[in-house]
Amino acid sequence: MRFVLPVIFSVAALGSNSVLAQGYSDEYNKCLNTSYGQTATVKNCVDKELKTQGKLLNKYYKNYLKNSGDNLSSVKQQHQLWVNRLNQQCYYNVTSASIEVRQAKCVLEMTMERAYYYQTKQIAYR
Repeated sequence: MRFVLPVIFSVAALGSNSVLAQGYSDEYNKCLNTSYGQTATVKNCVDKELKTQGKLLNKYYKNYLKNSGDNLSSVKQQHQLWVNRLNQQCYYNVTSASIEVRQAKCVLEMTMERAYYYQTKQIAYR
């Protein structure tokens, strides 16, 4: 019994950090490390990384669509539900520089998570 709890916590920690499985690009990490906490610089770093991760998401999503066969409409519907969830979770009615960074980071995290999801689905088709 005393070995069960550490295993459960380890599995939960790995599952909650699926974004970390693919990770941020080196450019993003370097950009943040040299931003010195300046909001505008951090926002630019996040925007560049979001562009990179968005390209990955589109690549993996298109491959997943191509291989979905009879489930094409279901896959498209699931993706639209994800887009709706992203909009609900990441966009706030308040606008300020710090909120914009928080929103951008939220979108980045969810995009990375979804790209990783589609990437892992590709393994089944190889």
